[in-house]
Amino acid sequence: MLIVSLLAGLSFLQPGLTIGGTALRPVRLLADVLRKDPAASQALPPPNGPAAPADLAATRALMVDSAAAPAAAATRPDSAATPRPRAATVANLGGLDSFLAALRQTKATGSQTRIAYFGDSMIEGDLITGDLRNSLQTAFGGSGVGYVPVNSITAEFRETIHQSFSPNWREYNLVSRQVPGTAPLGISGHAFLPRVLPETAGPADTSWVQFRAGQQFAPLRRFVEARLFYGPGAGADEVLVTTNGHQVPHTLPGTNAVNELVLRPGVPARTMRLAFATHAPRPVYGVSFESPQGVVLDNFSFRGNSGMSLTRIPAQQLVAFGNLLDYRLVILHYGVNVASASVKNYGFYERAMTRVVDRMQRAFPNASILIIGMSDKSSRIDGEFVTDPSVPRLLAAQQRLAQRNHAAFWNLFEAMGGENSMVSWVEDAPALANRDYTHVNSRGAHKIAGLLYAYLQGQYANPTAAGPKPKPAPATGPDSSARPAASPAPDEPSSR
Repeated sequence: MLIVSLLAGLSFLQPGLTIGGTALRPVRLLADVLRKDPAASQALPPPNGPAAPADLAATRALMVDSAAAPAAAATRPDSAATPRPRAATVANLGGLDSFLAALRQTKATGSQTRIAYFGDSMIEGDLITGDLRNSLQTAFGGSGVGYVPVNSITAEFRETIHQSFSPNWREYNLVSRQVPGTAPLGISGHAFLPRVLPETAGPADTSWVQFRAGQQFAPLRRFVEARLFYGPGAGADEVLVTTNGHQVPHTLPGTNAVNELVLRPGVPARTMRLAFATHAPRPVYGVSFESPQGVVLDNFSFRGNSGMSLTRIPAQQLVAFGNLLDYRLVILHYGVNVASASVKNYGFYERAMTRVVDRMQRAFPNASILIIGMSDKSSRIDGEFVTDPSVPRLLAAQQRLAQRNHAAFWNLFEAMGGENSMVSWVEDAPALANRDYTHVNSRGAHKIAGLLYAYLQGQYANPTAAGPKPKPAPATGPDSSARPAASPAPDEPSSR
């Protein structure tokens, strides 16, 4: 009775009450029996998408990111039977010309098409990207899991590659308070410094990382080619590479912002171990497992990232990686860490992400940019889980971001099923999403990958659907590094 009385008292508190800076969730003790009249509830503010002529005035009145509050839904005689209003559709935008041309070249000649997929926890552990990569490699050829950072919080549960590493690495990343000049962040938002060895050090003192091929998809089960990316350092630095029990020491030459060492085992390998003997601070970024032909897709996930912090990666570092990796598609998939019902205006997000898109376009001038819209996210309102009011606002902001920066846009929210689709994904048997009503599980990630692959294949089959994409001028910088044309011998690991 005391608990019931306490909850009943909390039901009378006004929404938005905070204690110590923490907003209290509303308590609706009798929400399941006292339903509001649907006609009396407010409609979700529709995004800046197409609207029927009869609804145009209402749409303008309810434009997201405006100072005006959403208007109440119109009352109709049959309002008791009227379903909850649905948010207007935010249209997809074309702009994948460069990527589609590269895919056609890959199909015709077997050349490589590389994709960078940036995201937050929605793609952590190769969720979505693992299935998407497999579909693209099955259709267009290629093998390998792509870029893998030296250290990762997903190492214990990622299935597409297995990874272990020594504990003596020093890491800097997007959330580090300070990043020293000796370790500028790399393309994944990380930089790793191996232990600097004294003259008396032995093999046990080195920093090492070991990779074992994942067995989930056939194109990933062997390492055909690996590319190690690292920064400048002492000329005497070495890495000992072990593949199939065969050890080969390599020096780490190069004074560019980003250098690479290409490793080709004589026989495709199941495991690869790299042990570093460095004598001064030298950043190591990651290893890419790939094939010279077909599709390569790099997963750049970072838990809790809104996307805006990507500007912490120095522009010259992105340019240097761009010269080595030559991306043809850059995907930006963010939203769950910026969507909040209390945010009514996402102008700050558009401005910050415009700087991100501009930096990507300058670093990767041959790439199309694809912005993936926010997925559905539910909040509990009056006892019901419904689409959070922030979702259509953020979707409209993301579409404007794409339109103003000549990028493509894909509306994941609509592809999932639109308003309140997250509820059905959670309640499906088996479930496609977690009980936080925000993140999908592995089954949901597989479904999203299929939806995205179908969208890309639709664009590939109908090139006229994508409008022309103005190409920004290539960016150059004193730290950029070009990839030499010489090819190593196929039977031994080698560098360039």
